[in-house]
Amino acid sequence: MEDYTLKKLRENVYQFETFGRGCHLYLILGDRMNVLIDTGNYEKFNSFVYLVFSEIGIKFEEINIVINTHEHWDHLSGNHFFKCPVCAHSAAASKIELQDEYVIRAKECDFDVTDLKTDIWLEDGMIFDLGNEHLKIIHTPGHTSGCICIYDPYKYYMFGGDTVFANGYVSNIYESGSLADYINSLYKLKTLRIKTIYPGHGPLIDNPDEEIDASLLGAKLKLDEYIKHVQMKNPEGRPTPSVYERPDY
Repeated sequence: MEDYTLKKLRENVYQFETFGRGCHLYLILGDRMNVLIDTGNYEKFNSFVYLVFSEIGIKFEEINIVINTHEHWDHLSGNHFFKCPVCAHSAAASKIELQDEYVIRAKECDFDVTDLKTDIWLEDGMIFDLGNEHLKIIHTPGHTSGCICIYDPYKYYMFGGDTVFANGYVSNIYESGSLADYINSLYKLKTLRIKTIYPGHGPLIDNPDEEIDASLLGAKLKLDEYIKHVQMKNPEGRPTPSVYERPDY
């Protein structure tokens, strides 16, 4: 199987769809700069570069800025290959700068976090004006503390990272994350007009309102379940294992 399947999602927006270890990458071609959202699994980097040049027709060096949607290895382990500025939310950037292998989950793929860096620390509400496209940073903690979604407030599409998935999937809650924060982030997204969501994994979402509502319901049920588990402690006096964990993402 190829490392990536290239799809043109709309004018100036491309998806590098991946399967297995890694995440989808998204390239936005702007009038003022070209932006790559996430860098994925470093082992697939050569396939990405080949598609950028052979299918889209730009050089790798013409990617002007990278935005990481959060601090997990499967979204940022390709960062090492880029000389352009790399951006992440401040809550993610702090883990990246300090090379926090535990939160980054680097040991899962033998990823070397040495010299991993973030050049620009993002905050909620910041906007990248590309001329023809506008990318607004929406801080959506939950899956991790540094998760963001990236939203075009004029064209109503959004890159969902690991916050929103198809089929009402409830994102895993990992180290630095919070199920309560995740629920609050989903409520935050409900205030936006969104026509399409391009997630970090899985299929595209063309019914965002329904999917966000389904994820909200599932997350609330999980929180209720977890609270009940905590209230019924095991004989050693410790809470039963977290019900947050799921096998994917």
